[in-house]
Amino acid sequence: MPKQTEQKEEIVICKHCGKPEYWGAMRWLSGWCVCRNCYRSLWEDQNHKRYTWDDLDGPRPTMEEYKE
Repeated sequence: MPKQTEQKEEIVICKHCGKPEYWGAMRWLSGWCVCRNCYRSLWEDQNHKRYTWDDLDGPRPTMEEYKE
């Protein structure tokens, strides 16, 4: 498997909410490296409007997958 794919599939824990996320799906916003759910929430809090794009959609890893 190519190294880039391996990094995307690695599951890490978001330091903001404590939930699992794929490393390749983590986002940076205002100095925070967060999962897609936290990114959406922080973006909405900072911009005072709804996040309307679909780039954060897709499957999320489960805690069971993280423990494997």
